Amino acid sequence: MFFVFVRVNNIPTPYSNPPLPADIVKGAGRLEITTKKGENVVKKVVNLFLCMMLIAIATTACSLPAAGKLTGAAGGDEVKDSLKYNEYIDLSNQINGGMYDSVFSSYVNEFGAEEEIYIDDRFDGFSTTPFIPTVLEHAGKTLDFASAEPSYGATDEKVKELMPIIIDLMNTNNDIQNYYTAKTYVDDDFKQGRELHTRFISLFEKYIEVGQQFNEEFSKITNERKYADAEKLKDEDMLIRYYAISIVLRAQEIQEAFYNKGVGDENVLDFDVKEYEELYQLLTEDIEHYFEYSKDADRRKKEGWSNLEIFPTSIEGVKVTATDILRILQEQDPEINSDTEGKVTTGGSNAILSTFDRKVSFLVDAYNTTSSLAGLN
Repeated sequence: MFFVFVRVNNIPTPYSNPPLPADIVKGAGRLEITTKKGENVVKKVVNLFLCMMLIAIATTACSLPAAGKLTGAAGGDEVKDSLKYNEYIDLSNQINGGMYDSVFSSYVNEFGAEEEIYIDDRFDGFSTTPFIPTVLEHAGKTLDFASAEPSYGATDEKVKELMPIIIDLMNTNNDIQNYYTAKTYVDDDFKQGRELHTRFISLFEKYIEVGQQFNEEFSKITNERKYADAEKLKDEDMLIRYYAISIVLRAQEIQEAFYNKGVGDENVLDFDVKEYEELYQLLTEDIEHYFEYSKDADRRKKEGWSNLEIFPTSIEGVKVTATDILRILQEQDPEINSDTEGKVTTGGSNAILSTFDRKVSFLVDAYNTTSSLAGLN
């Protein structure tokens, strides 16, 4: 699955107009890459991935044009800062559940993450998504931002290290696509396939390690911005936009709470129900406020907020799953599931936290899309 990343207008709007939020970074889903044998093949990199997931949840930002002078942009022009910040937001999205993550992980899922290639006895071909020239060109432009003003310090240095790795991975991915499309493996008995695999895995492990380091550095910047920018929306009486971004932040706080406690689908009952009830109440209160204010057509017009159904629908999806988690913890019974009914029903065990991660990812996409369509009602 590919995610659509929506960029905001990078030109600051007049003060009288509503500030346009920058894209939100997704909270990454729970990674589980296995071969057809069912073996976990990422033992050497799984700890790095788990760390990346947690950091990705923290890297959320909004209301960039209204953010003013912030860490990482001292002395920088606001327009240049907006362009660079959004570019790094896009990069973080791409490596945390987006296109880079999807394409690279699909190869590992097929052939494994060990130095020795895994080839299933039933192998009958492989196809990946090639990176077209415009995507490769854009990756080069992302690298250029690392040397542009304003300076983002250590984050820039990590982008300078990460992007050449990503570009090499994309080119290797394209070589792999050509190799398997031409079925050269039939003629050379996977000789070149093994060489390509060694090259890919070497780059992939560097991508995981440096990607984690990029997220760590960039999160220091985004953490300063996200809540301050949300409060600025509230101060300016942009309450639809405030509660919209607040819902996303609340949902990601729930993700972060589970990750911090080392709780996943397999041990969901270990999470403290009282702590979750508090998080759940904050989320549901913000949801109620959002729907209350978004009903006001005059306020939507004032705030330039689109009336698309995609965001309310995504909110409802998050609310349903959040409610399921609450009932699971309250009843201490994971053997309940409700993906569409809005209430817990009998139906066998459910990967509830993975479902919640997926719903939050959809919510982020919906927020980015809706917030970018200012004035379309």
